[in-house]
Amino acid sequence: MKQSNKLIRLLCSAATLLTVAAATFGGCTSVDDTLGGNLIPDNQQMRAGFIRLPESTTDKTKYLSTRLFQSDSISSANLSSGYFGIQRNDTLGLRSAGFLTQMVNLTELEEGYFGYEPIFDSAQLRLSIGTYGRDTLSEQRFAIYEVISNKYLTEKPIAPGATQRDTTFYLNFDPIKEGVIDPSRGPLFYFTLGGDKGPATTAVTLIPTDEGKNYVKRLMLQKNSGTNYEEDYSIYSLDSLEQWVEEFKGFYICPASNTTYPDGEGTIFGTTLESSGLTIYGRNRVETDPSLIQDTLRVTYYFYEGSVDHGNVAINTMYHDYSQATEVRFDIDDAKEPAAGATDDRPQASRLRVEGLGGVVSDITFTEAFFDALEQEIDKVNQAEEKDFRTLAFSQVVLKIYFNDGAYDWQQIGVGSTTTDVVRLTEQMQAAPSRLGLYTDYKSRAAILDYNYSYESQYGTTLDYGGYINRSQGCYKMNITAYVQSLWNSYVEEKEAAQAEGRAVDLENVENRTIYLAPEAGGFYTTSYCVLQGMTTDDDENTAPIRLELAYNMIK
Repeated sequence: MKQSNKLIRLLCSAATLLTVAAATFGGCTSVDDTLGGNLIPDNQQMRAGFIRLPESTTDKTKYLSTRLFQSDSISSANLSSGYFGIQRNDTLGLRSAGFLTQMVNLTELEEGYFGYEPIFDSAQLRLSIGTYGRDTLSEQRFAIYEVISNKYLTEKPIAPGATQRDTTFYLNFDPIKEGVIDPSRGPLFYFTLGGDKGPATTAVTLIPTDEGKNYVKRLMLQKNSGTNYEEDYSIYSLDSLEQWVEEFKGFYICPASNTTYPDGEGTIFGTTLESSGLTIYGRNRVETDPSLIQDTLRVTYYFYEGSVDHGNVAINTMYHDYSQATEVRFDIDDAKEPAAGATDDRPQASRLRVEGLGGVVSDITFTEAFFDALEQEIDKVNQAEEKDFRTLAFSQVVLKIYFNDGAYDWQQIGVGSTTTDVVRLTEQMQAAPSRLGLYTDYKSRAAILDYNYSYESQYGTTLDYGGYINRSQGCYKMNITAYVQSLWNSYVEEKEAAQAEGRAVDLENVENRTIYLAPEAGGFYTTSYCVLQGMTTDDDENTAPIRLELAYNMIK
């Protein structure tokens, strides 16, 4: 359903209240006796209205409070992609990604396949790059380490009632601290990506270390290589996946170092795991005359296979260093989620951030001033017109959150000469996610009512919620009507309970008063980012604070 920006349509949109209804403006219409007239509420039952918060550039009331939020409790296991790379710029500082993945063999080899004293020719990393940032020209060097222990899985307790161990892990998973890799042993392979080897690359040749060469010997079941399956091809049976992931536990792929890239900022790549893996190439010899080559060899091992019982664990890791940012800086301690039971003393922030890859997002809390403003709307009409309207039913509520640029007037942007202001925002809008989501719980991705992304995904429809960048107005625009109605209803319930109990209204009892501004549900691991304007704080005034436009019907 398309929405109109014209006020007259906002005021007439009362379909959420009545099956057949017509709004009466200003309380000055009368009911006639035409067909269906008995279904139209008279001027004593409903009154339409519209309010904008803040009302003007001089209105400094804090209808919302905004803060930064960052949590390590973001699930990073068994995603469809593995992320690796470094990105560094003036706004983000530095962020680095790597991923651990098990590796499975899906090809059953016949006895003696590798033959007599096989020769290792080369190894390739198979890739299927699905996501990446803008700077793919900066060449990056990566290392592949062998996973030497499965204790991160085997020592994890089995939940009561469960039959298998939980494979949920979070972005703060540290493979070194967990004893999963041993950096002192060095990597198995190195490779580069970026520059000439851009996102379209489907395979990169690996540079093996001595450890890597011996690892390939183990894959080829050679004597004195250290494998428990010397010349024992039972490990290559498709019925032996449990034994396989115990013998060949997987890889950890990460940047080789925190290199500064003079030609650009670098990027983070995301490869689709089920179509990524390792391919080894070699040859075997004629046993009676080892100088002769008998056959060429090629075996591919896949990083992740979600359909099998073993070999389907992958974990992404992420590191952020905001101290390396040179603009729009902030203290990460002002954003970190407080520990359970600790006081939440995060300060208000007038500049919001939304990042993927486990970075900083923002929360928005509706304050007492917001509810007071709506109460005043009801009181104003009741006093002026001697009515007894009791509550509000919202026909449309629009939230607008503007980009971080103090050069434009939020009341006039996109009108007349101020259209030039949008040009200054072009670079920011290009770097930003095209759409943002709003959540009542960021970590579980519980969305507000209007942003029913599951329905959208299932039925391929476009929600009225929107959430996209409005490039002509330099902001993100969200329809949050159902959420605000639910919020208001919860406030009314708390107010009535407080009156019955003879106490003051406690806003902590109002459900979902805080919502989280974060990437859309399908893009939690986007490389895009944006800096936006929140609400004015005591020591920093925004030129374009968050804006609410509420069309409502006042009813008894």
